[in-house]
Amino acid sequence: MGHGGRWTTAKQQDELRKFLATIDMDEAPPPEARVGTPDDLIVHLMEHQKIGLQWMSKQENSINKGGLLADDMGLGKTIQALALIVSRRCSDAVDLDTLQALDAITQGKLNVDERVKIKTTLVVCPIGLMEQWATEIRQKTRNLSVYVYHGSSRKREVSYLAQFDIVISSYSIISMESSPDSEAVSPFAKCIFHRIVLDEAHSIKNRQTKAARACFHLEADYRWCLTATPLQNAVTDFFSLIHFLRIRPYNDWSNFRMEVGNVIRKDTSAMKKLQIIVKGICLRRSKKATIDGQPIINLPERTVHFTHVDFTDDERQFYDILDKNVQQRFNKYLEAGTVMRNYSNVLLLLLRLRQACLHPSLTTIERPDEAATAANAEKLATTVDARVLDRLKAAKEELASVECPICMDTADKPQVIFHCGHILCRECLCSYVNTSTDYDNNNKTCPQCRGQLDTARIIPLQAFLKVHLPDLCEPEPEDTDEEILARAQTYLSSTKIDTMLEILEETREETNGEDKTIIFSQFTSMLDLIQSGLDSKGIKYGRYDGTMSLQNRNRVIRDFYADADMTVLLVSTKCGSLGLNLTMANRVILMDIWWNPALENQAIDRVHRIGQTKDVVVHRIFVNNTVEDRILELQKRKQGIADGALGEGTTKIARLGLQEMMFLFRGNPLPPSDPNSTGASS
Repeated sequence: MGHGGRWTTAKQQDELRKFLATIDMDEAPPPEARVGTPDDLIVHLMEHQKIGLQWMSKQENSINKGGLLADDMGLGKTIQALALIVSRRCSDAVDLDTLQALDAITQGKLNVDERVKIKTTLVVCPIGLMEQWATEIRQKTRNLSVYVYHGSSRKREVSYLAQFDIVISSYSIISMESSPDSEAVSPFAKCIFHRIVLDEAHSIKNRQTKAARACFHLEADYRWCLTATPLQNAVTDFFSLIHFLRIRPYNDWSNFRMEVGNVIRKDTSAMKKLQIIVKGICLRRSKKATIDGQPIINLPERTVHFTHVDFTDDERQFYDILDKNVQQRFNKYLEAGTVMRNYSNVLLLLLRLRQACLHPSLTTIERPDEAATAANAEKLATTVDARVLDRLKAAKEELASVECPICMDTADKPQVIFHCGHILCRECLCSYVNTSTDYDNNNKTCPQCRGQLDTARIIPLQAFLKVHLPDLCEPEPEDTDEEILARAQTYLSSTKIDTMLEILEETREETNGEDKTIIFSQFTSMLDLIQSGLDSKGIKYGRYDGTMSLQNRNRVIRDFYADADMTVLLVSTKCGSLGLNLTMANRVILMDIWWNPALENQAIDRVHRIGQTKDVVVHRIFVNNTVEDRILELQKRKQGIADGALGEGTTKIARLGLQEMMFLFRGNPLPPSDPNSTGASS
């Protein structure tokens, strides 16, 4: 097969012809031709949602039998999916008596090739969104039954699941139950669903992960992907969505790679091919779009201020010394040709520089009260079961950059669950443990394997590595670092905190104390320091992060709504960027720059969304002549490829390539823009 679109078999040519025939270049249907709100939907659909429902119905009636709904955040992808579910129910499912008989005969041993058709729509989403989906279904639809398939006591009989119109599960459960090590055949391997909906579908961006492979093997009549950020690391990541949707002929990796992936940087027609593929399977509207000459939604204005500040003399001296030491460590990896092998350690070096921009004390590797805890963790690491130890050692290369099964991002401060060895972000783990739900009876198990989760037996990955794989450990601080870290503890405030306080004071004066502000930081330790600054000014505030119980988090949100004197809410970016409605505030301060711009946008969209009645003002604070300048420049650079493929800015910096790391550390010029990559370099 050539690079110019030369399909070599009659079958491939026929598949391509059929796919191209599905592409509709027409404009949105006029108001009189649009479908209405389905009877079983309690809420009234907005005009763009009616168009979305009509498009989704048309896609299901086409050869594609599904597609990608990639509307901007806050435009109601969930409600459009629910409208589709209630308006296009299943009519050809096997009856329950037959299913119960099959369950009784096979006792869980039904062969995969003996799948049976059930009426159910399966919704797969990140763990943190399962209960939100269930709540949306119960509050916004009629005559829809729902079951959350999670927790150690979940029902695994196909006949039980088949009773429900919707079954909700997580990527981690789907991937775990598809594992060869699974004790029993998953019910998902025994049935053909009426429909499958992948929410936050970019979670399967890497076609080689267990979650992606598990989703590929699910069977359904109709298949949907929902995500506002379909393009992540590279253009080839789009293949996972196409493969799940089974869009022929591009769902074959060799076809996609040959026609699009491998040639996009040297063949301008390849990007056009990708745009055509996107047009054929994807509906995407931004908040700025118009319908019938009117804005798609009437939201107040959003203004983003980029506030660039300078360090104090002491902070600059501190940062420059730290930067010098970090450069020396990075250069050692560079000279040895081991930068990518030490990817995790390199990210930690970058982390130190980013933290120094916030407050010098954040660069301390260990707090005074954590020394004993670290020693205990290392002692606990020596008692890990041999099978768990062998499995982790065998996955040594993966430990350099662990993907958290909850947030589906590179794990921040990764923690090892003692009994099974699965690894999660510290904040994701805290949030999971502290979230009491009605479907797991507070019986906490590993979110990935259902194994025992004893909160007293959690091992920081660094402690585990120190005991068993010391060559992967974060480098020990050098003598000069020790002096820097000791000095860092003497700082009471920082330039960023002082700037934040000035912004809050200006807001109070401008609005007579009526406007409320959300302050986001990805570091809970930074939130601690911000609290001290707020206390010093007598500002009443609340706090929302993953270390708090679900009850406390809900209480804080209620208090922030009700208490006019509580004008500030501190929010952990990772914990608060999804699923929260914070329209009681209309001011946002982003304290740090996140690798993932989409996460920052999601954080802002907690405030700038349907229900907001005031203009939204966002402040992003950057320190001049630091790594933050280069991160910001890199983010802007990476935006172009997503713009080209989707017509929107949706890119995410995930895994950095060598050239990009050299740019971040040393300011080396970046190579000419490569449209095949938005983050990863090979």
